[in-house]
Amino acid sequence: MSYQNLLGFLLVVGIEYTRNIVKLKHTTVHLKSEQKLYSNKSSNMCSLLTPSLINTYGDRSRYRLYLQSDYALQTISTQLVSQAIELVDYVVEDLIVLDSQNSILLGYLDRFDAFTAVNANKTEQKLNAFYGVIEDYLDSDTTGDPLRTSSIETQLIALCLQRNGFDRWKRTVQTRTSQLQKLIYRKLRKHLESIDREDRLAVERRWRKILTRGGPRRLEKLREFVKWLGNFRD
Repeated sequence: MSYQNLLGFLLVVGIEYTRNIVKLKHTTVHLKSEQKLYSNKSSNMCSLLTPSLINTYGDRSRYRLYLQSDYALQTISTQLVSQAIELVDYVVEDLIVLDSQNSILLGYLDRFDAFTAVNANKTEQKLNAFYGVIEDYLDSDTTGDPLRTSSIETQLIALCLQRNGFDRWKRTVQTRTSQLQKLIYRKLRKHLESIDREDRLAVERRWRKILTRGGPRRLEKLREFVKWLGNFRD
């Protein structure tokens, strides 16, 4: 091979080698670009999915808490309604025996009729109807104020309530309500760990209303909280 042919051959080989190097670099750059793009897409997908997963987990936690609290509330309400029905039956019998012609006693018996008319399966309405009947006697006894200076009829009604287990019913309400409050709060603390700060503050503010004195009865406050919890995020 002549010197010129050798130079030509080397030139062709060099050009081809350079082209291959350029192609290789281009391919490498392209692969890195695609890898970076895929990485960005994956990162974006993760950022999109993560809040959804957190929210879903928080919602499931909230719904479990709602179901457990609502079941406990229904169980307590059913027990209280059952005791109230038994109490009312005995009190009505006593009042009729005492004086079936007394207008005040007859008027009070009419209030029991309103309670009896509510279906026992509607525990919340039934319980509210019972509170409507005995509300004046919740914080009173037959020997203390204000019943000491009240009418004979009022004292008779109070004695009939006490004789047939009204004090026991009130103790049941207090005990079961305290148990329910502790149960809900214990599960509520776990739920708060699964939600974001804004939702956590909203739940905590709502819960603090139960602890305030005055206003609706504590059992009713717990019932309202459970209802609110069931509608939260809906």
